[in-house]
Amino acid sequence: KTETKKDGTMIETTTGKDGSVSKTETKPDGSSVTETKAADGSTGTVVTDKNGDITEVAASVSSNAAKEAAKDGSAVALPVEVPAAKTTVDAPAVEVSVPKSAGSVKVEIPVEKVTSGTVAVIVKADGTEEIVKTSIPTGDGIRLTVEGDVTVKIVDNAKDFTDTQGHWAEASIDFATSHELFSGTSATTFTPDSAMTRAMPMTVLA
Repeated sequence: KTETKKDGTMIETTTGKDGSVSKTETKPDGSSVTETKAADGSTGTVVTDKNGDITEVAASVSSNAAKEAAKDGSAVALPVEVPAAKTTVDAPAVEVSVPKSAGSVKVEIPVEKVTSGTVAVIVKADGTEEIVKTSIPTGDGIRLTVEGDVTVKIVDNAKDFTDTQGHWAEASIDFATSHELFSGTSATTFTPDSAMTRAMPMTVLA
Protein backbone atom coordinates (compact mmCIF):
# COMPACT_ATOMS: atom_id res chain seq x y z
CA LYS A 1 0.00 0.00 0.00
CA THR A 2 1.38 3.39 -1.02
CA GLU A 3 0.10 6.84 -0.17
CA THR A 4 1.44 10.35 -0.66
CA LYS A 5 0.86 13.21 1.75
CA LYS A 6 0.26 16.81 0.71
CA ASP A 7 3.85 17.77 1.52
CA GLY A 8 5.16 15.08 -0.84
CA THR A 9 6.00 12.55 1.84
CA MET A 10 5.48 9.01 0.54
CA ILE A 11 4.40 6.20 2.85
CA GLU A 12 4.76 2.61 1.68
CA THR A 13 3.34 -0.18 3.81
CA THR A 14 4.07 -3.84 3.14
CA THR A 15 2.29 -6.67 4.94
CA GLY A 16 3.75 -10.16 4.72
CA LYS A 17 1.82 -13.41 4.63
CA ASP A 18 3.29 -14.24 8.05
CA GLY A 19 1.75 -11.12 9.56
CA SER A 20 4.90 -8.99 9.52
CA VAL A 21 4.44 -5.31 8.67
CA SER A 22 6.98 -2.85 7.29
CA LYS A 23 6.29 0.87 6.83
CA THR A 24 8.69 3.26 5.10
CA GLU A 25 8.10 6.99 5.23
CA THR A 26 10.20 8.87 2.66
CA LYS A 27 10.33 12.65 2.83
CA PRO A 28 10.72 14.95 -0.23
CA ASP A 29 14.43 15.49 0.57
CA GLY A 30 15.07 11.74 0.27
CA SER A 31 15.49 10.96 3.98
CA SER A 32 13.45 8.06 5.28
CA VAL A 33 12.33 6.11 8.32
CA THR A 34 11.50 2.41 8.07
CA GLU A 35 9.63 0.74 10.92
CA THR A 36 9.22 -3.03 10.87
CA LYS A 37 7.32 -5.43 13.09
CA ALA A 38 8.22 -9.07 12.58
CA ALA A 39 5.78 -11.94 12.89
CA ASP A 40 7.28 -12.83 16.29
CA GLY A 41 6.59 -9.32 17.61
CA SER A 42 10.14 -8.02 17.45
CA THR A 43 10.45 -4.49 16.07
CA GLY A 44 13.08 -2.52 14.20
CA THR A 45 13.64 1.06 13.05
CA VAL A 46 16.12 2.28 10.45
CA VAL A 47 16.63 6.01 9.77
CA THR A 48 18.51 7.24 6.69
CA ASP A 49 19.51 10.75 5.67
CA LYS A 50 18.91 12.40 2.29
CA ASN A 51 22.06 10.74 0.92
CA GLY A 52 20.77 7.29 1.79
CA ASP A 53 23.26 6.80 4.63
CA ILE A 54 21.96 5.06 7.76
CA THR A 55 22.03 7.38 10.78
CA GLU A 56 20.01 5.46 13.38
CA VAL A 57 19.17 1.80 13.92
CA ALA A 58 17.17 0.30 16.77
CA ALA A 59 15.76 -3.17 17.34
CA SER A 60 13.72 -4.64 20.17
CA VAL A 61 13.33 -8.38 20.81
CA SER A 62 9.85 -9.37 21.92
CA SER A 63 9.33 -11.61 24.95
CA ASN A 64 7.65 -14.18 22.72
CA ALA A 65 10.61 -14.27 20.31
CA ALA A 66 13.05 -14.65 23.20
CA LYS A 67 11.07 -17.55 24.67
CA GLU A 68 10.84 -19.38 21.33
CA ALA A 69 14.56 -18.94 20.67
CA ALA A 70 15.43 -20.27 24.13
CA LYS A 71 13.51 -23.49 23.47
CA ASP A 72 15.76 -24.72 20.67
CA GLY A 73 18.82 -22.48 21.07
CA SER A 74 18.15 -20.59 17.86
CA ALA A 75 18.79 -16.89 17.30
CA VAL A 76 16.18 -14.15 16.97
CA ALA A 77 16.56 -12.47 13.58
CA LEU A 78 16.24 -8.73 14.14
CA PRO A 79 13.99 -6.91 11.63
CA VAL A 80 16.72 -4.48 10.53
CA GLU A 81 19.64 -4.63 8.10
CA VAL A 82 22.92 -2.72 8.29
CA PRO A 83 26.08 -2.49 6.18
CA ALA A 84 29.46 -3.66 7.48
CA ALA A 85 31.71 -0.59 7.66
CA LYS A 86 35.51 -0.68 7.50
CA THR A 87 35.85 1.25 10.77
CA THR A 88 33.69 1.78 13.84
CA VAL A 89 33.67 5.52 13.07
CA ASP A 90 31.76 4.83 9.85
CA ALA A 91 29.53 2.08 11.25
CA PRO A 92 26.00 3.02 12.34
CA ALA A 93 25.23 2.15 15.95
CA VAL A 94 22.58 -0.52 16.40
CA GLU A 95 20.62 -0.17 19.64
CA VAL A 96 19.47 -3.67 20.61
CA SER A 97 16.94 -4.14 23.40
CA VAL A 98 16.20 -7.51 25.01
CA PRO A 99 13.59 -8.02 27.78
CA LYS A 100 15.32 -8.20 31.17
CA SER A 101 13.23 -11.22 32.09
CA ALA A 102 14.67 -13.13 29.12
CA GLY A 103 18.26 -13.02 30.35
CA SER A 104 20.84 -13.77 27.64
CA VAL A 105 19.39 -14.12 24.14
CA LYS A 106 21.01 -15.09 20.85
CA VAL A 107 20.25 -12.53 18.16
CA GLU A 108 21.18 -12.26 14.51
CA ILE A 109 21.71 -8.84 12.98
CA PRO A 110 21.17 -8.97 9.21
CA VAL A 111 24.20 -7.51 7.42
CA GLU A 112 24.73 -6.49 3.81
CA LYS A 113 27.58 -8.49 2.23
CA VAL A 114 28.70 -10.34 5.36
CA THR A 115 32.10 -12.08 5.16
CA SER A 116 34.20 -14.29 7.43
CA GLY A 117 35.99 -11.11 8.53
CA THR A 118 32.82 -9.36 9.70
CA VAL A 119 32.62 -8.83 13.46
CA ALA A 120 30.31 -7.27 16.04
CA VAL A 121 31.72 -4.51 18.22
CA ILE A 122 30.10 -3.62 21.55
CA VAL A 123 30.05 0.07 22.49
CA LYS A 124 30.26 0.34 26.27
CA ALA A 125 28.62 3.01 28.43
CA ASP A 126 31.91 4.92 28.74
CA GLY A 127 32.30 5.04 24.96
CA THR A 128 35.00 2.40 24.70
CA GLU A 129 34.58 -0.34 22.11
CA GLU A 130 35.36 -4.05 22.22
CA ILE A 131 35.15 -6.76 19.56
CA VAL A 132 32.74 -9.52 20.51
CA LYS A 133 35.06 -12.49 20.04
CA THR A 134 32.12 -14.90 20.16
CA SER A 135 30.20 -13.12 17.37
CA ILE A 136 29.74 -15.46 14.41
CA PRO A 137 29.15 -14.50 10.76
CA THR A 138 26.26 -16.45 9.23
CA GLY A 139 24.92 -16.55 5.70
CA ASP A 140 22.77 -13.50 6.34
CA GLY A 141 24.42 -11.55 9.14
CA ILE A 142 26.16 -11.65 12.52
CA ARG A 143 25.02 -13.82 15.44
CA LEU A 144 25.87 -12.87 19.01
CA THR A 145 24.47 -13.22 22.52
CA VAL A 146 23.15 -10.09 24.24
CA GLU A 147 21.51 -9.28 27.53
CA GLY A 148 19.45 -6.18 28.32
CA ASP A 149 20.14 -3.05 26.26
CA VAL A 150 23.35 -2.93 24.22
CA THR A 151 24.84 -0.83 21.45
CA VAL A 152 26.49 -2.77 18.64
CA LYS A 153 28.41 -1.80 15.53
CA ILE A 154 29.10 -4.14 12.62
CA VAL A 155 32.57 -3.88 11.10
CA ASP A 156 34.42 -5.68 8.32
CA ASN A 157 37.66 -6.22 10.26
CA ALA A 158 39.31 -8.50 7.69
CA LYS A 159 43.06 -8.00 7.37
CA ASP A 160 44.75 -7.36 4.03
CA PHE A 161 47.26 -10.20 4.07
CA THR A 162 48.94 -10.67 0.69
CA ASP A 163 49.84 -14.32 1.30
CA THR A 164 46.44 -15.71 2.30
CA GLN A 165 44.46 -14.87 -0.83
CA GLY A 166 43.32 -18.14 -2.39
CA HIS A 167 44.82 -20.17 0.45
CA TRP A 168 42.76 -23.19 1.59
CA ALA A 169 42.50 -21.69 5.09
CA GLU A 170 41.76 -18.13 3.97
CA ALA A 171 38.25 -17.98 5.50
CA SER A 172 39.45 -19.42 8.82
CA ILE A 173 42.40 -17.03 8.90
CA ASP A 174 40.08 -14.11 8.18
CA PHE A 175 37.84 -15.18 11.05
CA ALA A 176 40.65 -15.66 13.57
CA THR A 177 42.48 -12.44 12.73
CA SER A 178 39.38 -10.25 12.39
CA HIS A 179 38.29 -11.38 15.87
CA GLU A 180 41.85 -10.60 17.02
CA LEU A 181 42.42 -14.15 18.22
CA PHE A 182 45.53 -14.33 16.02
CA SER A 183 47.80 -11.70 14.50
CA GLY A 184 49.86 -11.83 11.34
CA THR A 185 53.64 -12.05 11.11
CA SER A 186 53.53 -8.47 9.80
CA ALA A 187 50.94 -5.89 8.82
CA THR A 188 50.64 -7.46 5.36
CA THR A 189 51.57 -11.13 5.87
CA PHE A 190 50.26 -14.06 7.88
CA THR A 191 52.76 -16.69 6.64
CA PRO A 192 50.14 -19.49 6.72
CA ASP A 193 52.42 -22.36 5.70
CA SER A 194 55.26 -21.81 8.15
CA ALA A 195 55.81 -23.80 11.33
CA MET A 196 54.85 -22.13 14.61
CA THR A 197 57.52 -21.24 17.11
CA ARG A 198 57.01 -22.20 20.75
CA ALA A 199 56.30 -18.56 21.57
CA MET A 200 53.40 -18.32 19.09
CA PRO A 201 50.90 -20.72 20.75
CA MET A 202 51.87 -19.30 24.16
CA THR A 203 51.04 -15.82 22.89
CA VAL A 204 47.69 -17.00 21.54
CA LEU A 205 46.81 -18.72 24.82
CA ALA A 206 47.81 -15.66 26.83
